[in-house]
Amino acid sequence: MKNSRRDIFKFAGGAVAGAFFTPAPWRLLTDTALWSESWPGVPRPARGEIRAKFTNCALCPAGCAVRARCVGEQPVSLAGVRGGLCPFGLAAHHLPYHPARLKQGPIEEATAAVRKRAPEGVAVLDLNPGRSVSWTYRRAMASLKGLYLGPESQPVAYDLSAAKTVLSIGAPLLDGWGTPANVIAARQNFRLIQAEAVESRTAVLADEWIPLAPGTERAFAQEILGALQGERTSAVARELTADGSSFVLGDAPEIPEINRLLGAYGKIIVAPSEAPVPEPWKKSAAAITRLADVPDHSIRVLLIDESNATSYIPWHFIEPKLTGDNPLVVTFAATRGGYARHAQYALPIAVYPELTDDIAPAVDSIHPTFRISVPLVAPVVTAPAGLANPADFVGALAGIPASNSLRERADEIHQAGLGTVLTYADAKETPVKDLNPDAFWKALTGGGAWTQKDARRILPLAAGKPAVTFSEPESAIDLPLIAIREPHNPGLVSPLMTKLYQESNLRLAPNRVALNPDEARAANLANGARATLHTRVGWCSVVVTVDPAVPPGAVQVGSSPGIQDVCGPASRAKVVRA
Repeated sequence: MKNSRRDIFKFAGGAVAGAFFTPAPWRLLTDTALWSESWPGVPRPARGEIRAKFTNCALCPAGCAVRARCVGEQPVSLAGVRGGLCPFGLAAHHLPYHPARLKQGPIEEATAAVRKRAPEGVAVLDLNPGRSVSWTYRRAMASLKGLYLGPESQPVAYDLSAAKTVLSIGAPLLDGWGTPANVIAARQNFRLIQAEAVESRTAVLADEWIPLAPGTERAFAQEILGALQGERTSAVARELTADGSSFVLGDAPEIPEINRLLGAYGKIIVAPSEAPVPEPWKKSAAAITRLADVPDHSIRVLLIDESNATSYIPWHFIEPKLTGDNPLVVTFAATRGGYARHAQYALPIAVYPELTDDIAPAVDSIHPTFRISVPLVAPVVTAPAGLANPADFVGALAGIPASNSLRERADEIHQAGLGTVLTYADAKETPVKDLNPDAFWKALTGGGAWTQKDARRILPLAAGKPAVTFSEPESAIDLPLIAIREPHNPGLVSPLMTKLYQESNLRLAPNRVALNPDEARAANLANGARATLHTRVGWCSVVVTVDPAVPPGAVQVGSSPGIQDVCGPASRAKVVRA
């Protein structure tokens, strides 16, 4: 029998029509759906009892109270208690699972190498000072005759609730400067004047934004100081002196004298607070040494604690302090993006919310406080290879036995019998004197917070300083741009936060720089182009964002360690095509 083309088409059409009336295609779709649900990497929702846990966020000194919604032992969402929680804190329960996280390292090998060299020229660089572990480092360095290094400590604290007018010269007051709950509560009572080159998020929310030419922030501060001393005239200075409750924020060296003339010391600006510390700790602690005061080529072993660092010291400031004959650098880090690039050993550490640590006072903390970041997830779940404990590592070098320093400090606070402890689960404040030591410790480890509100310390008036002569910003033909840095962000950020970096451009990604369209056009750089950022210190690779909000003559830079290594505030820079 010979089949024609007509027969073939009739057979094909019948087969297609018949397929719809058989279970084969529908079963295939069902099986495909079932198979896809069991593929590796497909998330499976946790199952179990739904309950709430409380802790304190350790990503920055704000130490915001956190209510975690948990399914079984797994936190699935975080929210602020009695105040706001920043976007970094809202997504912090993702951090233990971050793909860039450092999960293993040669802990035993690093321990042996440090023990071999530690007796000579050892130092600890603590990038989050003010914690109980900081006292462990100081005691260990005193025993080893080493150095305890830290960033410039915050010399004062600010009471925003006492201010009626605030002049911020480039400070991110409404974008991570202090404790969100305190700033939001005080915001409605003061007038904010933001003076800076870029219309930042704080400038957008300010009552008045004063656009400054890039690099003229210090000249603006000198103008205010001259007006207060009667040598010049300034409308802003007149506004600051009008209500008697004003102060100025910023990095210009003239600002302390401006605040003294405004009468802000003792009223708005007070001494920083600190929770009680056991007396034996104080007697056996090394002094805090500034890195700038360390002789060059004097550190043979440098231990760097990067856990929840609140600042970053560029490597070109650290490197000259190391000995030239094979120095040993060990960093305790969550990722390889920071000092691990320069260290012989990078040891993994616990990250929030799996670590147990107390939180240093924030810049707007005017009362002594003691808060503990309580783990929401066990480190063994997310880092099965094991983690290094910086306090135990350093303490063991000096023969200081491993002890519960947090409990020791809590017992010292309880023994004083002052202040109250707030428990977030029931929103109750209980006087410390009404609790026994175990009940007080239970309240703290349940996510509570101790505060002594009657211990505000008045800061003595600063001595008068001579006026600083007016100076123009440095000019450079080879480096025509002035760098404007984004506020410092936590080192480890939830991958979901890249929505802000890569899609909305509400924040500048850590490895990006932003240029005015005219500057980008002159350098032949398009949006998204790869380029190199050059300064007098060095260069690094960056990605360009073209943004008309950036003024001509400036380059806005992110906060990656590579950029911070070569680019400080108001650095001269240029951006060229890679």
